[in-house]
Amino acid sequence: MLFVSGIGAFSAGPGVAAPATPPFVGKSYSSTAVTGPQIPGGGPLQVTFPAANRISLFAGCNRHVGEMTVDGSVLRLASLASTMMACPGPRSGADDWINTFTKEPLTWYSVGHALVLTAEGTQVLLMEKYS
Repeated sequence: MLFVSGIGAFSAGPGVAAPATPPFVGKSYSSTAVTGPQIPGGGPLQVTFPAANRISLFAGCNRHVGEMTVDGSVLRLASLASTMMACPGPRSGADDWINTFTKEPLTWYSVGHALVLTAEGTQVLLMEKYS
């Protein structure tokens, strides 16, 4: 897996073990680059991991929250609950983008303050947000 961006190139190869507690737990991230289908309305994708088994996602329309499990470099999301606001214009497709992106398990890796989430045909580079 390879992601090239303005902050450098990152790679995670076979045999790279993920830590017992993923480094993203308790942190929030915002996307800086998307390869593959773009987020309708431009995003950004905001992802928060409030606890070891919880995730929150927002891409410009409704907030999606739910449970997740992490097994090595694989992140699986259970069914997500979301707010039900109607969003005008291009942002109206942001929820479908999240649902498509998270439909299958994601792979993840992190380097420093960057987190990369990958699904079939889509890769998102996120940078840690600080309060």
